[in-house]
Amino acid sequence: MVGWIRHSGPLSRRTALALAAGFATVFALLVALFASTRTARPAEPAPARERPPSPAPVAPVARAQPSPERAQPAAPVMPRAHASMPAPPPVLAPGPPPDHELKFDANGKLVPIVPVDDLREQLHLTDAGMAECIERSGHRPTGKATLTFRVAARNGKLAITSTGVLDDEALGEDPALLECMHRTANALAVALDRYPVPELGTPITVRRHVRVDAGVVVENSMFDFSYKR
Repeated sequence: MVGWIRHSGPLSRRTALALAAGFATVFALLVALFASTRTARPAEPAPARERPPSPAPVAPVARAQPSPERAQPAAPVMPRAHASMPAPPPVLAPGPPPDHELKFDANGKLVPIVPVDDLREQLHLTDAGMAECIERSGHRPTGKATLTFRVAARNGKLAITSTGVLDDEALGEDPALLECMHRTANALAVALDRYPVPELGTPITVRRHVRVDAGVVVENSMFDFSYKR
């Protein structure tokens, strides 16, 4: 090639510069291409955001189903025997109500609702009724009994609130006669009308003896009293 250039005609200066520039351009392109193939790397993708590990799925526990051959109906519940049940406590009868009529004076003593001596003086008011009871009986009895009557306040006044028989003794053979005799105490109500109801008076139950001899009342007297019914 040198020989060819040597035998060819002389190149112009402009042509020589153009050739040199071309070689330089080609060389620069080759260098650039070589550098690009060595340094250029594909862009790496950004690392993905880490996610928390999801819990492992829990497999449902399969319930054992009884086989048709082994399935049996539930046994009926038998009631307990009555003997095993505790016996209910016995029901106690209520006791007597408290007596709110009891009243005490400044000395802590009970005061009768009416003076007993006054009642004793008025007891003769029952004599006529006793004779009438014997007349109704149709015979002339002989015997004795203990009768009672109670004096208390009723509707703001003193009254005979009840009568009865404490001991029938020999006169018990004629219940109708005794029933008539103890009711004769109601005749005392007339005498009680003149007595006011005392503030501290306590009701009393009076006992009287009655004795009859051959149809004649020979005793009709008060002998005792109490604050109990």
